[in-house]
Amino acid sequence: MKAVEVSELTKVIKERIIVDRISFSVEEGEVFGLLGANGSGKTTTFNMLSGLLAPSSGSVTILGKTIKEMQRSKSDIGFVTQEDSFYETLTVRQNLEFFASMRGIGREETNKRIKKFLSQMRLTEKADVLSSKLSGGMKRRLNMACAIIHEPQVIFLDEPTVGLDPLVRKEIWAVIEELQTDKKTIIITSHYMEEVEKLCNRVAIMFAGRIVASGTSKELKEKFKLKQMEDVFAYFAKPVVE
Repeated sequence: MKAVEVSELTKVIKERIIVDRISFSVEEGEVFGLLGANGSGKTTTFNMLSGLLAPSSGSVTILGKTIKEMQRSKSDIGFVTQEDSFYETLTVRQNLEFFASMRGIGREETNKRIKKFLSQMRLTEKADVLSSKLSGGMKRRLNMACAIIHEPQVIFLDEPTVGLDPLVRKEIWAVIEELQTDKKTIIITSHYMEEVEKLCNRVAIMFAGRIVASGTSKELKEKFKLKQMEDVFAYFAKPVVE
């Protein structure tokens, strides 16, 4: 089943085409990477997919619903930003309780989910610690837990490990892999090609507003006769020569 379907998606800002009629789909339970250098249109596309930005034309359906329908229900998608969206003056548990209440989740179910997410995010021992006292990796995991406490089926992860050291980055990878075992569909942006190869079933690379290549990491390396995904990415990250 297609969890996400994108057709002829376009964004024009001040008569400039930022995203130019892109189309692709994401299978249910898949981790899909959306890649691109700065100025490629990747961030604009990501924001349209997650409902943060309205497209100029084209369509996006998630689990068979339009973006507007998804925004009304607010139950089937979760968006994890690079910036921390929790409250540092609250404990880990209090933050999870607050975001669960914002989603209208009852007390008994909230307690079940908090127990689950504390375990899944490796935060059980930090449940009653002020969030401001957490390490960078712990804060990133708490940020993720707060964004998906309502257990959405489709999760958008915007550069989930940016700025983290390699060891902490791998801790986040383990969390993402566990989410996939729960049959969550995940769309991720990343500049770390090792991360892309580790986590993503398929990727799409954007350049100048269009999707210029898509497939598995193995398929892309074979297609362009390159040994590393870094080389594939670099090939499309070259500046446009006029």
